[in-house]
Amino acid sequence: MMWNRHAGKYLSAYLHNELSPSRMQEVRDHLEACAACRREFEEIRFGASLAQALPKAEAPTALWNDLERALDAQSNASLLRRVWWPQWPALRPAWWATAVGALAVVLAGVWLFKLAVLPHSPWEVVSLQGDATLGDRRAAQSARLPVGQWLVTGADARAVLRVGAIGEVEVEPESRLRVLRARSGEQRLALERGVIHATIWAPPGRFFVETPSAVAVDLGCAYTMEVDAEGSGVVAVSSGWVGFEWQGRESLVPAGAVCRTRRGVGPGTPFRLEASPALKQALWQLDFGNLDSERRGDSLATALSEAVAEDSFTLWHLLRRVDAGDRTAVFARLNQYVPVPSGVTLEGILQGDPSMLARWWDELGLGSTSWWRLWKQPSPRYLR
Repeated sequence: MMWNRHAGKYLSAYLHNELSPSRMQEVRDHLEACAACRREFEEIRFGASLAQALPKAEAPTALWNDLERALDAQSNASLLRRVWWPQWPALRPAWWATAVGALAVVLAGVWLFKLAVLPHSPWEVVSLQGDATLGDRRAAQSARLPVGQWLVTGADARAVLRVGAIGEVEVEPESRLRVLRARSGEQRLALERGVIHATIWAPPGRFFVETPSAVAVDLGCAYTMEVDAEGSGVVAVSSGWVGFEWQGRESLVPAGAVCRTRRGVGPGTPFRLEASPALKQALWQLDFGNLDSERRGDSLATALSEAVAEDSFTLWHLLRRVDAGDRTAVFARLNQYVPVPSGVTLEGILQGDPSMLARWWDELGLGSTSWWRLWKQPSPRYLR
């Protein structure tokens, strides 16, 4: 089945796995092709996550007693009371509890979502220790960061930046960054050098950090990013996941993983913090080493032999990084840990079919690639 326009009426049921297997597949296929429905689906997912995060509380019994007395005192009962109330007298408190609770969830979700997507005030310094400069002057404790101006922290300085309901960024000593854009739906920073710790609670794809070698796209997460003097760097994700991109070279970095990036090359292959040293070294050689075909083959063989089930996302990235002649070996290794899903073929993977790669990624259980395809941005242009 294909929809003429959109699949909106199925998205909530799809999120909660309430559709038949065939309809689930139809919606999944539609989301891959329809950017508007992907955006709506991520908003529904965000609202559901907010509802789950709300604290659970019960109203005191006295409140229900007061409500009942007030209603009984009315001489002319409302239509709602006349039609519904007498039919379920034992359920009155429960019915009101459910209604009030549902309304609270909806209102809280709408309020928090609008905070995250409507325009915000500029980024602000909410905490500052040590010596830091904003443009050509010393930064104040409560300074605002206008678009285009650099914040530079000294050897003993730390700063915490915040904007509305988007998130918070802690800036380590000897860092240099600025705000590139601050508007509804997009907050974009540039980190030229140094270390930041970002904690983002906005919907996916609202927060970006550009570096000289990659753009980090927040997909609902917390992460640490470091950029060295040459413009190369690393991102370590502690929750959620991050998209990393440079001139078409892409990496998806889940929680507990690290991804290195090098100026002039872009992001490398992400790997677990607990991955074996041999695997990490092999990936470094494959991503950034100037290897001949024999040494490259040796590094790939090491990576495949060292990879365990938890490294499946690393193997998935290698499918797109290695030469076509080496993809069969990577395909076989990944298939051992995550069986190839229906509709994905060796021939399609060898040809780099993006829809098949996306379907196999979804089998890893790390989140849908529709987030990344929807929010992916161009490569950085602010540093020359």
